[in-house]
Amino acid sequence: MAIVAAAPFREAPDDVVDEILLRLPCPSSLVRAAAACASFRLLVSSPRFLRRHRALHPGAAAPFLGVFSSVPAPGDSGGAFHPSDPPHPAAAAARDVAGAADFSFAFLPAPPDAATGAERPGWLVRDYRDGRFLLDRASSCSTFDSDIVTDLAVCDPLSRRYVLLPPIPEDLAASANNPLGVLGGRRWCEPFLAPADAEGDKDEEEPSFVVIWTARCPRKVVALAFSSREGQWRALPSPDCFVWRRHRSPFSCPVHAVWNRRHYAHGRFYWADCLTNRWLVLDIGAMELSVQEVPAPARFWEENVAVVEGANGEVGVFAHEFYHADGNASLNYYTIPRDADGVAKSWRLEKTIPLPWSTAHGRPFCIRGAANGCLVIEVNQDSPRPFMSSSHDSRDVELFKIDVGRLELERVCRARCSGGVSDGWWPYFGFPPLLSLPTV
Repeated sequence: MAIVAAAPFREAPDDVVDEILLRLPCPSSLVRAAAACASFRLLVSSPRFLRRHRALHPGAAAPFLGVFSSVPAPGDSGGAFHPSDPPHPAAAAARDVAGAADFSFAFLPAPPDAATGAERPGWLVRDYRDGRFLLDRASSCSTFDSDIVTDLAVCDPLSRRYVLLPPIPEDLAASANNPLGVLGGRRWCEPFLAPADAEGDKDEEEPSFVVIWTARCPRKVVALAFSSREGQWRALPSPDCFVWRRHRSPFSCPVHAVWNRRHYAHGRFYWADCLTNRWLVLDIGAMELSVQEVPAPARFWEENVAVVEGANGEVGVFAHEFYHADGNASLNYYTIPRDADGVAKSWRLEKTIPLPWSTAHGRPFCIRGAANGCLVIEVNQDSPRPFMSSSHDSRDVELFKIDVGRLELERVCRARCSGGVSDGWWPYFGFPPLLSLPTV
């Protein structure tokens, strides 16, 4: 009987391996493939491959990894990342990100002040979105108040890359006359990041971004936009006859406490004055500001409300009452339907979510932040937080999340936190360092 020799083993060509790996459906599959050999790891971690994979699998969204706070832990600078704890499925990836990223932002430049030679105050985290962070600090090159026109930087703490934005032109800055304070008076402007343009970035060598800068003056909103593609600032029109009041009757609530809470859902930013049913809306596609009447079923306080991205393009709202009469905490989820002309109707209750905390001796939880249809809740049962607290004392808390898809409470982690209600808190979505593209 003749013996047939086995065909010699041949490695698959690189382009074939590339096409096979591209068809793996989710990031966890890529991680396992990268662990198989060094050549797979090199291929999977390349920006070109990752861009192609995300274009081919748009549904493979970045997983929730934890919570980022703009207030650092005691003794640190920058901000604080609170990674999810086991048994959360993304706990390992969150731990890797916490170890690889520089959330102190020490890689940002800190040149001395030109006039005095002293180092200027440090960077303050103002926004987080799509893996990018926006920070600012007092400016030394502007003739205007350094708390109004600040130095701005967009950065990626994983890749340690950053872009310093050009100063706002003086003719544009001059339009911000006597603005109202934000962040409890620590700043007089509100810069933030627009969502990433996924379609525009696919064919670009460097990712692009857009920064919006606003100042709320007594009779207008000053809004400017900077695009990294164009490399310059431009003004956006302000709503006509808009009046910001320093206090609202009958509660005399400071306006900065109301308008510090900025929300985003499906291409629009919202600032909600729930007591007057008046919302300021910024349409990112049209780059237009408008004021809309959005009737609410109850007079919610703004710190008890979070606007989120609902399913099927709907605008969702998580909200809870200031008092819980029966002593049992709960959270309502609403959607905001619109009529045929696009006018918002009153909120529609979709579900009431019971929360496992007693409110008999105070409210032990507060809404912290929302993104991508996910809400973050801070819980401190040992010492309930007073209403409108601005304390920066450190405290041990537990962080939970609720997402629109399941509307179920899920524990994230236990953390040492500080900061008041006006400070930035964001659900952190991302990939393990191996699969993370630079965002700037």
